[in-house]
Amino acid sequence: MFAIVSDSGCGISDEFMKRDSFFMIGIKIFLNSVEYEDGKIDKDEFYDRVLSGESVRTSHPSPADFEKLYRKIFDKGYDEILSFHISSKVSGTFNAARLAANSVDPSRIHVVDSLNISVGAYLMLRRIVELIDNGMAIDEAVKKIENIRENVLVLFTVENLNFLIKNGRIGKAAGLVGSILKLSPILTVKDGEAGTFSVVRGKKKLLPKMADTCYRFLKDRKKVRMIFGYSSQSTLKPMKELKRMIDEKIEDLGEIPQEVLKLWPTIPTHTGPKTFGLGCYGER
Repeated sequence: MFAIVSDSGCGISDEFMKRDSFFMIGIKIFLNSVEYEDGKIDKDEFYDRVLSGESVRTSHPSPADFEKLYRKIFDKGYDEILSFHISSKVSGTFNAARLAANSVDPSRIHVVDSLNISVGAYLMLRRIVELIDNGMAIDEAVKKIENIRENVLVLFTVENLNFLIKNGRIGKAAGLVGSILKLSPILTVKDGEAGTFSVVRGKKKLLPKMADTCYRFLKDRKKVRMIFGYSSQSTLKPMKELKRMIDEKIEDLGEIPQEVLKLWPTIPTHTGPKTFGLGCYGER
């Protein structure tokens, strides 16, 4: 019997959170220097406070936090733990988990660096768990991580690049170009970090470009799955419009499992409170 540990940087859906064997550890969020744990602060309250101008930053859980959780899980009778985390390129969460695992029982705790973020990491976790549920040993499933990562596409957009620039998540030059030319960025995950996928001139071209990219990615793939994510309430409408466009395009691909997630505050702390997008999974 195995348990799953993941963090709030991995875009875990409400559906997956209901799994009895799942345990989420929240990344620490500081609003005006007051500490909260993601998952224990109301999402709407968080977005309202950031939109009102409160300063915000994150800090990863400590090895002691992970050690406490791991021991609690083993005390519940679980034999092994799959500990799956946000990219080590953007957070120290993976390294903290690895240190804790080495202290508790490295032979029974499998710590995985997704090299992805938010909904992309979640889709990777879903696929690994599916393999294990179907009888594959955890260590064998984990060995497939690179191939699984190649089957994920993440596309998201932000109102502006200010948060990404401030947090050092994207080059300053990209922000300068965007502000001068009024370009709308489509961002993705490259080598474990946020990067530019494409830019379009004007908001009207943004959603069609994202929808077309999603369709071309999913076409002729199997084991497909999608998850849409949005942050503050102001991003719900464009996210729904994006979903509508994609649903129209993918009608000929058959029924594709889909989920919608109001993003955990961890990622929008760095991308901004007006972030929305999607993750796609599909194997060739």
